[in-house]
Amino acid sequence: MTRRILFLYLTKHSGHYSAAVAVESAMRRLEVPLESMLLDSFSHANPVLSKVTLRAYLAALKTAPEIWEWMYDNPEFKVRTAKIRELLNRGNSRKLQKLLKEFSPDAIVCTQAFACGVMASWKRATGLKKPLLIGVLTDFVAHRYWADPNVDMYVAPSEETRQKLIGQGVLPERVKAFGIPTNDRFQRPVDKAAVIKSLGLKPDLPKILVMGGSLGLGPMKSVIRKLNKLPQPFDIIVITGKNVELQDRLARKGPKLRHTTRIFGFVENINELMEIAEMIITKPGGITTAEALVKKLPMIIINPIPGQEAKNTEYLLSQNVAVEAQDANDVMLFVDEFLRDPRKLWAMREAAGALGRPRASDRAAQEILQLLAAKSAVAA
Repeated sequence: MTRRILFLYLTKHSGHYSAAVAVESAMRRLEVPLESMLLDSFSHANPVLSKVTLRAYLAALKTAPEIWEWMYDNPEFKVRTAKIRELLNRGNSRKLQKLLKEFSPDAIVCTQAFACGVMASWKRATGLKKPLLIGVLTDFVAHRYWADPNVDMYVAPSEETRQKLIGQGVLPERVKAFGIPTNDRFQRPVDKAAVIKSLGLKPDLPKILVMGGSLGLGPMKSVIRKLNKLPQPFDIIVITGKNVELQDRLARKGPKLRHTTRIFGFVENINELMEIAEMIITKPGGITTAEALVKKLPMIIINPIPGQEAKNTEYLLSQNVAVEAQDANDVMLFVDEFLRDPRKLWAMREAAGALGRPRASDRAAQEILQLLAAKSAVAA
């Protein structure tokens, strides 16, 4: 029997999208007859509001991050906005109904809470049991907007997150602590020597990877400037994501820097770059940090977004796989410390290896398909 799976994410080139692709790819590797569709739910349901909301979100982060911090996972805010969110969810779900009727999915896999809330509201309003609704968390902490009795299964990043969802009223049997799904390329072996050669870097020097998420956010210019002051020899690899302006500015400065520095925009080989790096300086997005854990890569976290990234930071610090820098000068001090005492890096690398979940996407795919098979058997 061919399974029809609809994957709903929020924003292309985001962690939500990456997780959806990872689970969909894992299903295909199982060689089960599959027809799938990946869809940016917000843009499909309300393209104008989607653009306005993204701009407002970025503006809030730049000018008043404390507002987002207050809204995030706030029980009072959730209660006060319940009716508004329900109306929005039902309005957006109506625009998805035509698609649902045409595609007729057996399961809807949501990698973002907004999409999951829209589909949960639709199931609540219609009373329909099919399709199954699956929530896949892409951050290490479950905020209150995830929990809903109309979600048939959750894929949680850790046992701690599983327990939090259960504490919010989710039935224990509906939460699987498999980890954050990552692309299977992070499990494949990498020819480190070939990658280093292709980048024109020196094989005997440490490599420091600097990232600012898909939007190239954070004080990346200041970080590069501070790293340039360190006397120890090392190479730098910078990923600016979709921030073309930042990429161009750094590229102009590159030849003048003390350390060999390679600057890229959006790339598809993060797995290779993480493989050759001794450490990563990054914002703590859920997917980026999950990938780093799979690669056993110690993290220097800087400039976390209030809310989900701040919570990710707390979790990663508690697991001894990361340190947090308050500014670019702190980054320089941490890098200097780690280069002078590699034992600290090795301790973090060991901790990251124990925490990483390289098979999360495989386990999620298997469990979703098994749940579908079980429901089909009962219905028959």
